[in-house]
Amino acid sequence: MQVFGYTALTDAGKRTRGTIRSQDRREALAQLLSRGMHPVAIEAGPAEGVAPGAWRWSLRRVPTRELAVFARQLAALLQAGLPLVQALSTVRQQCDNKTLQRVLEDIEGTLHQEGDTLADAMGRHPRVFNAVFRGLVRAGEEGGTLVDVLQNLASHLSKSAKLRGQVITAFVYPGFILCLGIVAVFVLMTFVIPRFEELFLSFGQTLPLPTRMLLAVSGFLGRWWHLLLAATAGGVLALIGVLRTPAVRLQADRVMLRVPVFGSLLLKMEIARICRTLGTLLRSGVPILDAIRVTGATAGNQRVKQCFPDLLRGVAGGEALAVVLERSAVFPPMVVNLVRTGEESGELPAMLAELAALYEEETERSVSGVVKLVEPLLIVLIGGLVAGIVAAIMLPVFEVNTMVQ
Repeated sequence: MQVFGYTALTDAGKRTRGTIRSQDRREALAQLLSRGMHPVAIEAGPAEGVAPGAWRWSLRRVPTRELAVFARQLAALLQAGLPLVQALSTVRQQCDNKTLQRVLEDIEGTLHQEGDTLADAMGRHPRVFNAVFRGLVRAGEEGGTLVDVLQNLASHLSKSAKLRGQVITAFVYPGFILCLGIVAVFVLMTFVIPRFEELFLSFGQTLPLPTRMLLAVSGFLGRWWHLLLAATAGGVLALIGVLRTPAVRLQADRVMLRVPVFGSLLLKMEIARICRTLGTLLRSGVPILDAIRVTGATAGNQRVKQCFPDLLRGVAGGEALAVVLERSAVFPPMVVNLVRTGEESGELPAMLAELAALYEEETERSVSGVVKLVEPLLIVLIGGLVAGIVAAIMLPVFEVNTMVQ
């Protein structure tokens, strides 16, 4: 069995793309014609996976907010009684994201031709539908609660996107100030300061040390700024490559959690995401061991992710989740205590949802506090740097005026 990517026209003249599985090109052509499609191009692909030409869009990620909208729309259509393939087709036609459109088109073809489950069809596009998404959909299909699961998933994705958006938005202004300050200082040092050099030399006297240092730095930047930028870009790329090494990434994440203010913020964000994901999985009927395994894969900090194999072994061995969380020495006492309460009362999913909401609020407050701290520090730092440059420029002028008087 081979996969073919195709471009075809429907009887109504609408252009459509997708993939189709068949023994050879002739059989693929016959299948398309039998569906009332008139092929424009058929491209052979590998025996498994997505056809060539489709991999470019399959590897692109779809924003979390759009996935939330997709899950909510699909749940509404299924609840209204539409068959799954027809519901997917309706959502695809209403979708504006080209990547998601093509992925849904491929899923429709897979469901129509091979009779796979929706979770299996989504598994062909892991960069679009992550392990949490697929795990929830699988649980919904197996338990006959796909509509409820999709509604829970839409809520989960919406809240995750909202938290992420709030964090990013909060740091946009400080980032803008920092970039603007760097550009201003670079322009001053590279293009403005050299114009004063001839004026200073015309004074015919020894320049003050700050002015000589400023001119030396300005001259270096003026001659070698392109090499400096290339070296900086190379250093950043090298650092990214080193941080992708598991051992280095683990140590870096350990250090990040210990950084004052920022470490606490990162841990709160991780706990909010973990509690929200684990609670959603458990509420949707996913077994606790599978839920822990999938949740661990979503952890961004490697130090936090390192705890999940121990959590899995402990719970599989009959220990309470709260006991294993406490032994990890990563999760705060409040998380441990509320999880213990949820286990004892039989309301663990609800307690995890409460924890997620609590830590999302804590994250928002922490972000606000960090921004309020960072903004004035950046302004003072950049202002002090510019003031120092101006002072170094004005010192020779003051000395000349003093000599003249």
